[in-house]
Order: sequence, then C-alpha cells, then structure tokens
Amino acid sequence: MPLNGPQQTQSTARRVRVQARRHHHIHKDAQPMAKKKMNVLVLNSDSFRRDNLTCYGGTHVHTPRLDELASNSLIFDEVITGSFPTLPNRTDIFLGTWTFPNKPWSPLDRNVPCLAQMLSKAGVATALEIDTPHMCSIGGYFERGFDSWRWERGLSSDALPSKGLSDKMIVEGDDDKTLFSWQVKRHLASQIIHKRLRDEDWSCARLARNAVENLKFLRDTEQFFLWVDMFQPHEPFDPPRHYFDMYYPEYKDIIYIQPIYGKASAYSKKELLAIRAAYLGLTTMVDYWLGYILDHLVLYGLDETTTIIFVSDHGLAYGDHGYTGKCQEPLFENIVRLPLLISTPEMRVQGKSRRASQLVQPVDLTPTILDLLGVKPFQEWAPEGVSLMPIIQGKPMKTRDTCFTGSHHYEPDPAIPAGHLRISTERWALVFPPYYDEVGRPMPMLYDVKKDPMETRNVIKQHMDVAMDLYQRYVAFYKRHNKTGEDVPVPDPQKLMKDGIRVP
Repeated sequence: MPLNGPQQTQSTARRVRVQARRHHHIHKDAQPMAKKKMNVLVLNSDSFRRDNLTCYGGTHVHTPRLDELASNSLIFDEVITGSFPTLPNRTDIFLGTWTFPNKPWSPLDRNVPCLAQMLSKAGVATALEIDTPHMCSIGGYFERGFDSWRWERGLSSDALPSKGLSDKMIVEGDDDKTLFSWQVKRHLASQIIHKRLRDEDWSCARLARNAVENLKFLRDTEQFFLWVDMFQPHEPFDPPRHYFDMYYPEYKDIIYIQPIYGKASAYSKKELLAIRAAYLGLTTMVDYWLGYILDHLVLYGLDETTTIIFVSDHGLAYGDHGYTGKCQEPLFENIVRLPLLISTPEMRVQGKSRRASQLVQPVDLTPTILDLLGVKPFQEWAPEGVSLMPIIQGKPMKTRDTCFTGSHHYEPDPAIPAGHLRISTERWALVFPPYYDEVGRPMPMLYDVKKDPMETRNVIKQHMDVAMDLYQRYVAFYKRHNKTGEDVPVPDPQKLMKDGIRVP
C-alpha cells in the first residue's frame, strides 16, 4: 500500500520533487548572485504533538518530510506553549504579548500593533493562508495587517453547509463518546459539498495548494512573509482510509473521529487504538502536504532566501494520563511541549541540524520573525517575548528561567486556578488541574521533569518548598502582565493542600 496516497497523488508529487531537486542543483552550481532580502515561511499545524517527530524521540509516526526538514534545522528542545489553547496561542504570536492572564478565547485585539501590520508597513509582502475555522468564524480578525489572506473553508464547526444538510448527517457510535455531535455533522456535510473523493480533496491538501499558488505571486516580490495555518491534525480525525491502515489495518469497527475531552475510560482498548491510528494517519497526511509546499519552495527558487519555521500550538491526548482530547485534563507534557524547527538557507546548505536547550514560549516568535526579516517594530509596541535570533546565529543566550502556561479563568468560580495553569522550569513543573475536573477544588501536582519526563509521580508533598517558589513566580508574572485589575485567582499550593478536596 502506498504511504503517500493514490497513484495520481504519488506521481504528481514525484514529478514536483524531481523538478525541485534539479532546480536545486542548478542553483547550487550557478554563479553567486547579489544578496537578496530574507523571506519567512511559517508552517503552523494545529494539535501536532511533539513526539510525532523523530528528532523529539518519536518512533511511531511516519513523517518523512518534517524529519527531513529537522535534519537541516535548529531544533528547539524546550518549547512550552503559553496562552492556551488555539486562539489565545495565535494571539500571543500575532501580537507578541501575553493573552493569558488578561482575557479568554476572543478575537484579535484591533487597538494594538500586530506582527503583520508592522511587516506590511515596512514593505514586506504579507500573506495568510488558513483553514483553521476559529480564526475567522467568530469574526476573529486574525487577518489584520496582512496584504492578502484566504480561508479554505469547511473544517470542524465552520458553518459552510446549510443546517438542513447538516441535520441529515449520521454520526456513528455512542453519542456520549463523541465531542459535539452537531459539530461532526457539520463537518461531514462540508465534505459532501467539497466532493471529497481523492486525497487532493482533503482540507490540508487544498490549503497546501493555496499556499503554493500564493508562492507563485510572492516570488515576484522583494520580500515576503507567508503564514500557513493548517488546522489538521486537529479533530475530527478522518484521514483517507489508507492512512488509517498504516497504523491499525485490522480494525474494521466504528472510529470515533472526534473523541470527548475527558476520561479515556469511556472507550475500549481497541477504540482508543483506533482514535490514535486516525490521529496518526492524519498526521502523516499533514506531513505529506507540508512537504508539497516545501518542494515548491525549492522549485520556485525561493529556498535560498527563505527561512522556514515549523511550529504547533499544543498537543493532545489519545489515552495519555488517562485522558482523550485536551482542555479537561491538566496541562501535562503531551499538551504543553511543542515542536519548533527553524531552518535557514545556510543550515540547509550545510545539511546539518543543531539543538537549542533554552526555554522558549510562543511570544518569542514575534520579535524573532521581525529580526529575521530585518524589520524594526513600532515604537509603541511593547514585546513580552525575546528574539531567538542570537540562538539562530549560534551565539550564547539566556531566554528565561520559568515558563507559564494557562487560560483565563471562566465561571463558575474565579477562585479556582485560571481555566488551566502550569509553571515550568528546566527541572520542575507545577500543575493546577482545570476547575472543571471531577472535584471542585483540584489539588496541585508537582513533577520533577528531569527524573520523571512523562510526569507520572506527583512529588508535591516531598517538595512543598519548590511548589511555593514556583507559585510565587506565578504571582509575580500575574501582577506584571495582568491588565484586568483582578487579584491573583489561584490559591497557593499550601492552602489548597490544607483545605483538601472540596466535592461540588
């Protein structure tokens, strides 16, 4: 069975890759040209787990194109997501300032400088290609500042089909094992509208072709910034069957393509394996189509002047720590640790990778992109991240000693730790479960991530001094960044431990 899809897809891609390699060798042997300005291509893949990639220890997923990119990249080993989840994460990067702890999931602020605005003002051609529905479906305004943008529609909750068509869709299996059945019905109806029959009809493929079309125009500009926001492998996990069969070919029963955010015990062992196989299959498909974009970057002669950044917003669970999905589980390592690859033209010529161990968060990408493109920010912009440019240039640099991850607290009880909260250092992680766990006032957890990287042993009772130190760092962070005027919403670990668990 072919790993990359039907024969038509394989042959088309093979022709592109052969042409790209031929073009690459021609350019390698050509006479040196006048130095051109640097371009930046960002490939952001939603819910892409760090351990999908070989460079992060993954051995269970077929991702040859991203593995190839990693072999010519600066690999960041300690990237921790900041504002959680999808939209707050992108807001961190597009504004370069913390969303958490100031506001919850919401549209992009229109009254402060944003990345694309600063780049466009400096003469950089800016383009946004997305299929992530949340960025547009609520009037998200994430296209703000871009010279051009395009939304490839029809994924997840996007209201592309009529309600009448959505209502006719049937979601297989037990309703209590599917997250938001109405959303899955809408998604399935969208696939009918798109006449999804071949691999090329899937959203990640359509988005990749849109990005390639955009590169055709951008190659005629003096300098460009292209952000490709690929929603998959976010649920629903519904790759073509041959991708699923790469990981669980013998399974012929119901596949829960949008599993609940909650306890994995809702599923049988085989059902969990099927959820995992569907996610991994979709991940392999994403890898293939990201490779399609990279091939055309070479084919169009842009690889010699383009820095490539691959990143994600968060991970998810398909049984890890006894959970599926995200949001209703504590911020464990499989959720917060991100892949980040930065590949410059020089790195690709050298054909070597190197690693960076500094603590990095998404707000650092904003000043980094500005520096890569040689753009000075607006004077009124107050960045809350640090540029990674010295690390890219091979210079020693300290970024921070503590990372903060969280979501703004919601009702019913603002006294419960922010929707989520995690404080991380190189050695420790203090985790407050979300308030909607099965207890009303959840207990904090402390992990020694050097000795226990999978975070299975809570050692808070043995190291309460460490927990209190991390908590005080959070208090300082909250007071420094919070603009709401609210008091710190998180009780300290000693108080929580003393009060005990309060069942609602």
